[in-house]
Amino acid sequence: MAFPNAEPSLAICICAMDRAEVLRRCLDSIINGSRQPDTILVSDDSAGGDEVAAVCREYAGVTYLEGPRRGICANRNRVVRQATTTHVSLVDDDAVLSESFVEESKKIIAGHADNVILTGFVLEDNHRFMPQNPTFLGHFRKPPKGEFETINLNCNVFPRRAFDVACFDEAIGFGYEDMDLCSHLLFAGYRIQFEPMLQNAHIPPQKTRTGLRARFLRTERARFYTSVKRHMLWRKSYVALSAYLVLAPTHRALVAVKAGFWFDLKHCIPDMVAAIQGALKEKARLRRLAVEREESRLPSCS
Repeated sequence: MAFPNAEPSLAICICAMDRAEVLRRCLDSIINGSRQPDTILVSDDSAGGDEVAAVCREYAGVTYLEGPRRGICANRNRVVRQATTTHVSLVDDDAVLSESFVEESKKIIAGHADNVILTGFVLEDNHRFMPQNPTFLGHFRKPPKGEFETINLNCNVFPRRAFDVACFDEAIGFGYEDMDLCSHLLFAGYRIQFEPMLQNAHIPPQKTRTGLRARFLRTERARFYTSVKRHMLWRKSYVALSAYLVLAPTHRALVAVKAGFWFDLKHCIPDMVAAIQGALKEKARLRRLAVEREESRLPSCS
């Protein structure tokens, strides 16, 4: 259904941690936009101090939330659950919203069904990136025929009700969490629409060599886990799953040898085992949740 009788409302949901000045830059971009969102929510995962909270107090209409401090996925779930608008846009504190983002988003969602997820371009390092679809092995490529299976974090608009169907998997430490969420929502009947008029910027911090290695290992672990989930839970293709369990660690090992990533070789098999265990655990959790929802709809016996 669309929204013929009432204008849809939009919340900007920001995840922040230990970067007060970066958050200020993000909030300035929102406040200086051609149109204001209905709500601005900031969930703070900072380890200590009140710098982020102090920045939020500088802006009228910004709601500050203490994050759960269990990782970025838990933080995203926390901030979305506090939104009471019809739609939400998820960004991190190092995003910079374009002047027209909120205005264009509201125009677009007003004429669309409430099962449509919007995404657009993200500008980073003088390059403009569009969302890319996951391949069989879990890498990314340009979507064929414009059929999008994921979104750009920092440039998106979700119906708020979508998060009553699916949420960010808090078992994911870093990487692929947006693809995993979208795979679940596509399975549930949502669709993703790319809108080139939506464009935001992402200005990530400088990364050290040690940080890049740790990021690589976390991302590869997430790639295995979310790909196993995609084949097992959302696409329900056990032929593809069986092939993936063999080919993915083999491919990763060959790439590690070719690139000289000797540190990665020892992680190929353990990460796949962890991916299978995690996917089976998630499958059991979703089955329990489905039973609980069905039971809650049954009439009570008295």
